[in-house]
Amino acid sequence: MEVAKDTFIVIEYSVQLDDASYVKGENGPVSLNFVVGYDQVLPGLESRLIGLSEGMEKEFVIPAVEAFGEYDENRVHTRPFTEFPEGRRLEVDKWVVATNRETGAQFSYFVKEKTSEAVVLDFNHPLAGKDLHYHLTVVNVRPATREELEYVRPCEQQDTASSADA
Repeated sequence: MEVAKDTFIVIEYSVQLDDASYVKGENGPVSLNFVVGYDQVLPGLESRLIGLSEGMEKEFVIPAVEAFGEYDENRVHTRPFTEFPEGRRLEVDKWVVATNRETGAQFSYFVKEKTSEAVVLDFNHPLAGKDLHYHLTVVNVRPATREELEYVRPCEQQDTASSADA
């Protein structure tokens, strides 16, 4: 069976950067399973899996623009402590996860540097601007079960069930 929309697949993979450092799989491949066609993984990864079969190995590069985007200097902001007093407590070279008090939405940023007056925050994804080198093996491919499809597309399955009941 080939990887296609509505198939459940299991892959084992590693990901490296241009400098050969590992993002995933430094101590051996890691496993990932998902239903194809529902934005559960990077679109650039999923599109390169379509048509592969169980047991196949593949190596490819997902360019930065298809992965987490190019690095954007406009996403680096200097916040003076007069406007952002919490910045005084932040540690340089650390990631921070913040929560919007009104919406509950979470976002992260990297603390690039601190001066006596301000903090420099980088809102780019940690892998922005980096090409991702994948080496993977397709371990399993099968049709997704009804339960798996209900999980990834609940509204669509409810509509189908409602129509059948009518």
